[in-house]
Parts: sequence; C-alpha cells; structure tokens
Amino acid sequence: MEEGDQPPDRSSVAGTPLGVLLWFAWALLLLAETGLFLGRIVEFVDFSPRAPFSILGIFVMVELAAVLFGITTALQRKRIAHRFALGIALLPVPMLAGLPPALLRMPAQAANGWYLIFVPLGLLLSVILIAGLLRPPARAYFVEE
Repeated sequence: MEEGDQPPDRSSVAGTPLGVLLWFAWALLLLAETGLFLGRIVEFVDFSPRAPFSILGIFVMVELAAVLFGITTALQRKRIAHRFALGIALLPVPMLAGLPPALLRMPAQAANGWYLIFVPLGLLLSVILIAGLLRPPARAYFVEE
C-alpha cells in the first residue's frame, strides 16, 4: 500500500461473502416473521393458573434472543457469531413450516398441505445457508476476538 492509500473499509457490503449476506437476509426475515406473529403468540398462550406459559412462547423468545444476539455479533464480525449463524441457519423448518399452522389455527388438511410445501423448502434453505456459512470466505469473515 502506498502512502496516501486508504485501508480497505471492513464494513463494506462488497467485501462480505455471499453466504454471510444470505444469512443476514434470513435473520432479518426471521425477525420480521417473529414481529408479525408476536401478537398471535401472546394470544396463543393460555394464561390460566395451571399453565402460565407455553412451550411455543418459550421457543419463540429463545429464538428471538438468539437471532438478535447473532445479528449483533455478526455485525461486529465476532468469531462466536459464526456458531450462532450456524444455529440460526437450522431454524427455517420450525419457523416456516411449524409456526404458521399453529398460530393461524389451520385446519388439519390445510396444515398438512402447508407442511408438504414448507418442510422441504425449509430444509433446502437450511442446507443453502449452512453450506454458504461453512465456505472459507464466510469463515474468514468472522475474525474478531
């Protein structure tokens, strides 16, 4: 590098690997889906004395915390973000296939049709995201201690 040249901007999108960009798109879509369904998740919980919480509510809150933490650390290019990204890349099947039929109270036939479409689509999305995140450029993106 010659005198007067600027060091490369590490925060530019041009230097971000495609697998990481796809993961960011998935994570932001996941946040949007969770936000859209949050009202229904709260309605879904039966706040009776016998069951003041639901497994669905706990799952969604853990998912929300993991996605927010994963995005935050990925923006900082922390190494731990790579592990979080891989974990979040496993969520398409439960979030795309499992959550909408339960929250929208679909009839059994409609839910079966939904599963038939979105389980394979979720699996394919997971494979694409994980393959992209395991490539050397994506691994090299997460360099900060």
